[in-house]
Amino acid sequence: MRLPILPLAALSMALALAGCGSGKTVTATNESVSGVAKKVSEAGMHFNPGRWDSTMKFVKLEMEGMPPEAKEMMGKMLGKDRTFATCLTKEEAEKPDAKFFGQADERCKYDTFAMGGGKIDAKMTCKAEQGAQTMTMVGGYTADTYQMTMSIDGKGPGGKAMSMQMQLSAKRSGECTGKEEG
Repeated sequence: MRLPILPLAALSMALALAGCGSGKTVTATNESVSGVAKKVSEAGMHFNPGRWDSTMKFVKLEMEGMPPEAKEMMGKMLGKDRTFATCLTKEEAEKPDAKFFGQADERCKYDTFAMGGGKIDAKMTCKAEQGAQTMTMVGGYTADTYQMTMSIDGKGPGGKAMSMQMQLSAKRSGECTGKEEG
């Protein structure tokens, strides 16, 4: 089964938010992904470059009319941590671009976006083949850590109603080693 586009956007978004300074604030309404990236960059919110060790856990995964074997497979994913490492370069940290904040192809738009004071609260709508999907993101961050809960509602494969929730957390663990996934 292929996952909808939003989990990938969510991961990118969380990685981007990981190292932002908490002294600045950025808000946006009905803004493109690239527009949000530009606002964050212009506000001087910089990320700490280096290796980021992340953990993702699905806490809810429901799909209308799901076959029993798919339901069983998804059930095995729930509550299990998936860990991965990424490398954020100095250049990426100093000037974040749209790919860090969601779908770089602009299929997604932020209905609302608020980031500052160590908190993030955003709602994004994305157009997918099967219909619109809505993602909400709520969490907190410091220069070297983040934690976020993301909820995604919309249409999954076959146009069936789908709902999922995941938790993400990460911390900067030092310099990049060259063995990171991204």
